[in-house]
Formats: sequence, C-alpha cells, structure tokens
Amino acid sequence: MLKQILRLLMFTGALYSEAQAQLEQSLRLEFKVSQTNDEYFDVTPLNKDGLLVTQRKEEYYGNEKWSFFRFDTLLKQQWSAEYKLSYELHPIKTYHNQNYLFWLLQETDSDKLTVLRVDLHNGEIETFKGDLLTRADIVHFKVLGNTAFIGGYHHSRPVVMAFSFFDKSIKALPYLYTTNTEISNIELDEQRNQLNVLLYTIKRGDCQFTIKTYSYEGKLIKTTTMPFEGNNGLISGKILPLDEASSLIVGNYAQGCTQYSQGLYFSRIKDAEPEKLQWVDFSKLENFFNYLKPKRKQRVVEKISKRKEEGKEPKFRYRLLVHEVIKSNDEFVLVAEVYYPVYKNGNMYSGGMAARNPNREFDGFRYTHAIVCGFDKAGNLLWDNCFALENVESIELLPMVQVTRRDGLLVLGYPKDGKINTEVIERNKIVREKEAFTIKSADDNDRIVDNERGLLAAWHDHYFLAYGYQKIGSEKWVGAPREVFYINRFSYDPYAPRLDAKEETKKGKSSGN
Repeated sequence: MLKQILRLLMFTGALYSEAQAQLEQSLRLEFKVSQTNDEYFDVTPLNKDGLLVTQRKEEYYGNEKWSFFRFDTLLKQQWSAEYKLSYELHPIKTYHNQNYLFWLLQETDSDKLTVLRVDLHNGEIETFKGDLLTRADIVHFKVLGNTAFIGGYHHSRPVVMAFSFFDKSIKALPYLYTTNTEISNIELDEQRNQLNVLLYTIKRGDCQFTIKTYSYEGKLIKTTTMPFEGNNGLISGKILPLDEASSLIVGNYAQGCTQYSQGLYFSRIKDAEPEKLQWVDFSKLENFFNYLKPKRKQRVVEKISKRKEEGKEPKFRYRLLVHEVIKSNDEFVLVAEVYYPVYKNGNMYSGGMAARNPNREFDGFRYTHAIVCGFDKAGNLLWDNCFALENVESIELLPMVQVTRRDGLLVLGYPKDGKINTEVIERNKIVREKEAFTIKSADDNDRIVDNERGLLAAWHDHYFLAYGYQKIGSEKWVGAPREVFYINRFSYDPYAPRLDAKEETKKGKSSGN
C-alpha cells in the first residue's frame, strides 16, 4: 500500500554534485496525489531527528484518513501511523515540540475540542477531549508539558484557556479579558516552565505593550509593561530567556498606534523591569535599502538625509513579519520580511502601504525583501544585512526566507517558480551574490509541467528541505502528467564554483525543465 504512494529517489551524477555547484540536490521523496479526493500534505522538519509528513485525505461521507510518516535525515522511513478523523471534527491549529506533534481539532458549531497527539519517536497516537469554556475565535495554540494553551477572542476580547490532558479540565487565564486588546503572541518558556502572553492595547488614543507571565498551573506571576517613549509604540516581541532572572526582547515598533513599522527595538528585561530600549529606525540599518535599484536607493537615502538636516525624523510605514530568533555562536540573529497586501482590482501600493479601495478583492501578500540583523546578549545591534525577494507572493502570510549556517556563514534562501534562490552572507558582507537553482525530479526523462505552492524550510546543519506539488510529464510517453507531492533535500557548499546563468539553464533543460 505504501509503495503505491511513496517513492524514495536517489539522484545520479546527471544532476548536481557538490563539486559542481553550491546547492546539491541528493535525495527526494514523492507521494502520489489523489485525482479523485481532496488531499493535503504537511511537512514538519525535526532538525537532526529527521522530518514528519502528515497526509490528510478525504474519504467517504466527509470523513478523513490521516497518515503520519516519520523519516530520518537520509529520508528513510522510520515508522508510519494512521488516524480516522470523523466528519464532525475539523483542524484548527498545529504545534510541535521535540517529542510530539499536536493538532487542535474542533467540532463544527460546538464548544467541544480534541487535541490529537502523535509521539514522534514511535508514532503512538493519543487524543484528549474537552469543552471550551466559551465559544471563541481561536488564533493561538501552544503546548507546554501536558497542558495546551488556546488563545483567541470572545466578543472581541482576548481569552487564553489552559486545557489539561490529565483531568481534561479547562480554565481561563486571569487578567486578560479586557477591551481594545489584541494577543500579539503566546510564547513558551520551557526553561522556566512558564507562559508569556504578549498583549497590544489601545486606550484613549494611546497604545501599550505588556507581557503577562503565567506559571504552568496558570497563575499570574508578573506583568511587564514596556515603555512608550516619545511617539514610539511596540508592535511585536520575541522573548529570549538568558538566565533565571533576565530575558532579552526584540521586535518592531511604530510611530504612534499603528501596525506599520518604523524600525526595530532591543531591550533586556530583569524580573519585570525592562532596561532602556534601543530604538533602531530603518534608516540606521546600513543595508536596509539595498533591495532597491541603485538610482531608486540613492533618491530614498537623499530624501532621508534631507529630513534629518531639517531636524525631522524620517517616517516609515512598512509591514514586517518577524521570524523566530536564531542562536548563532555568541550572537542572536533576527530575520524579518517586509511585505504588503495585494488586491485583484489593482494594487494601489505606495510607500509601504496600499491605498484604501473598498471595491478591491484581497489576493495575497507580496514580499519585497528581508532584513537580517545580529545582536548580542545586552541587546546591542552588531550588524545588519538585506536579502531582496523578487516578486514573491503567497496567499498566506508565511516566512519565506529560510536560513542555514555553515562555517560562520549564513545561507539565505527562498522558493519561487520551481527554483530556490540563495545568497550567502557573513554578517554585513555578501559572500556570494544571489543564485537560482532548479528543483528537479530524479529522472532525466521527466518534464516538470507545473510547480504549485512550493515552500522551503531550513533543516539541520547546512541542509534545506524544498517541498510542494508538481505535475510531471515524460519524454518517453504521451499522456496526462502525474501529480506528486515532493520533498527534496538540498545541501549548500559555499566554496563550490559558481554556476553561471547559461550553465544553470542548460542543466535545467537537460532534466526536463
């Protein structure tokens, strides 16, 4: 049965080898996609523990069969497991840690919920059923130990509920149910066995950013109120525990109470007291505008300089997607992508914000570039860099840029149109300019007809995982192309000779692209 849907394909010398190019494509998994039933695939990278593939396939009367496949780093299968999902349940959110994969499931038009837990070591599946305290629009889902924390909104007010797997009890965390407040994020502190709820509140024209820290049992331990200096207000935050008493918080901020970013901030927090925040507006980043063409960049820089000479602060209005912070040796690395919404009836985008038009239909997000910053434990900005994204679009707001490390270098990559685009940096220097590598099948006779919804994930060490849907034809026969869900393993060698565009195009054509 499994052989009908899954193939592990090894690449031959006809494709890239590490001596020929920087990005080596060596292993590939293929799942046959059903032509008659709705089917979805999810990939969960597990660092050096391999990866998990979740296949969700519709069956009779709206029921679904979920299949889980665990692979090691050589893409060899370790185990598989199945679960039958009743038509009353539909998936809301997923989360995973080092030991388990969790799915939050909810009954249609009901307060009943189920948490599905898959043991990543052996595939054992358990379910935990409970009832929400009240109907809520669920936005956040995290699991700490044997408690699931479910965050959302009830009558436009924030609520976070703790669901215990032991006794199936559910209780609301206190001091959250207030007006004009949004849950910016829910972050787990596994080191201290605590939960941080980050809140953004607007009252009487003023905005406030607070962090409420709860114990594993759901008791409020402390409330940290972040300062609002001048006209600067925090939008988001990522918390990094440093020791028993102190943490580091980084994120983006705005001028006034908006969601448009003016720059980044860094600060240490000791107990519940934040130290003086360091504000870094985008003009202070050495490479922020490098994504622009030279003449356009020059005009922008000159305009900023003129405002500063006149004693005015430059104003920016960017939407920023802030990633999880990466630990790299003695530094921390923050990656954030600049994006804006796209509309079918004409995108009237200008200066970091699209003009209002009530007749437009939302069509996704477009990314312009990513900023990469290094900072130390004291919250000091050490360096910055920029990675241009060329017309990358997504219907969902997802992190597109992925980062792996090798010998002190950072390899940046993103997927687009069946290719992986890479750039290598060493702090604020670009070591290798942008290159594009085609995602190929394993057979030289294959011809990739279509690439759909391709994604890229940083894996362990210097490896990437590229995955998505492809329609593949063949030069050997005439007929409808086969549709597969693929997973390709790539490794990056920054010291290999660079392929020029002509050679890359030639190799792409030789494999049917």
